[in-house]
Amino acid sequence: MPIEFRLPDHLVQEAVVTHAVPARYRKLRLPIEDTDTLFVSGKWGTLLKQKVKVANSFYCELYAEPTADIDLQISVTTPVIIMQAMVTGNVRVSYSDDRMQLQSGKVGMQYLTPGVVYTVSLTGGQQYRSIYFQTPATMLEELSDTYPQINDMLETVKTGSDFPTHLPYIRLSAAMRSEMEKMKNCPLTGQARALYYNNRISDVVIAYLDSMHRITLQDSRLILLHEKEIDEFIERVDRCPEEHVNVEQRAHALGLTERALENAFKLKLGSTVKIYILQQRVQKAKQLLLATMYTVTDIAMEVGYSDPSYFIRIFKQTEGVTPGRYRSDHSAAI
Repeated sequence: MPIEFRLPDHLVQEAVVTHAVPARYRKLRLPIEDTDTLFVSGKWGTLLKQKVKVANSFYCELYAEPTADIDLQISVTTPVIIMQAMVTGNVRVSYSDDRMQLQSGKVGMQYLTPGVVYTVSLTGGQQYRSIYFQTPATMLEELSDTYPQINDMLETVKTGSDFPTHLPYIRLSAAMRSEMEKMKNCPLTGQARALYYNNRISDVVIAYLDSMHRITLQDSRLILLHEKEIDEFIERVDRCPEEHVNVEQRAHALGLTERALENAFKLKLGSTVKIYILQQRVQKAKQLLLATMYTVTDIAMEVGYSDPSYFIRIFKQTEGVTPGRYRSDHSAAI
């Protein structure tokens, strides 16, 4: 399976690893033949990972019960699209320059790309359980005419882009929960089993895409009603990217939900509010670097960053060079 999990090195050294589900966690055991089980424990807590090949895909469950705050690192060896459901617990996932919050009872679709390390932050004293399985690109291609929202993700896969992407995480419906439970209790074997799992995966994916499609239509109507206000907000960001923006408060001021405002940005600009503000701050910083003799620290403050080292890191991630190097290179060119 292409998805790999890794604990921090200092926790790996003290970890005890087995390939059986302890009696205490028997209710979590997957009753699917050929399930590959990994149980890891230590003073930091416990981690139970179960995976099994189903048809041309895979089905996995991850359970964690940390006693202290820990970060799991996730990576892939080949590009993969997964459906992921957070059954229990809220986690923060960080990758590249972005981050997202996965909430309990939510499900979404994610494209994972090789070369990117995803950091999953877990809080001590809480329990976490997630379910995820591979979504074949061929299946999504067959659905793309009905659900055009997946075309951007498919294009990312086709071009082999290194940029991770995901579709919105929405409420995990009773119908989707039911289909996932059926996956765990399939008594069939051989080709019948493969067909059964393909059908179950299709049902979950279609249920998710259909729910997401309806939500997107509702947001689109709201966006049309508030297009002038949204455009004014974008213009404000363009003029003053250094200003702090609370997306939730701004959305409520416009009469929108936070998600609707984020979707408006994606529809109009192809970006989230946070990323767009970051891009505009970097653009303003580039102008100041070439048009003034301000120090890098002063410019960091001018574009909204109180920590110069953080500003330098953001600038280098975006432009590939530090602010100082950018100034010297372009000054020499002039």
